[in-house]
Amino acid sequence: MAEKVSSMKWFGLALEALLVLANEDTLCPSGKLAEKLNSKSTFLRKILTHLVKAELIQAKEGRDGGYALKKRPETITLAEVYDAMKAETFPKGFLDVESKECFLPNTQASLCNLREEMEEWIVTGLKEKTLADLME
Repeated sequence: MAEKVSSMKWFGLALEALLVLANEDTLCPSGKLAEKLNSKSTFLRKILTHLVKAELIQAKEGRDGGYALKKRPETITLAEVYDAMKAETFPKGFLDVESKECFLPNTQASLCNLREEMEEWIVTGLKEKTLADLME
């Protein structure tokens, strides 16, 4: 599994940014996008960088630059966005039992496996929805 570098907040903001871009006819500058999302443009650009690397959006630099979807909304699954953001599904410490001596090793392993299974359930569900589903 890939190293997780961001939070579910990043995933949520990425989805919101994609929804705004899906409704734009032209390139949308990061400042305008940040204003619409009530976010700081420097923070939002970090998120947009992940979406560009995942080839979900395109970026044009310069005075007339901005961002636009690279794919149609019905072809962008929420799992792709989740993967692009490498979102940490659960809060830090959620079912973190490996260092707790009050659990037997089998119980510790079972709880760790449960956490992994829960993430698999989430990703499976996200694969079934597209950005277009959120626009309906």
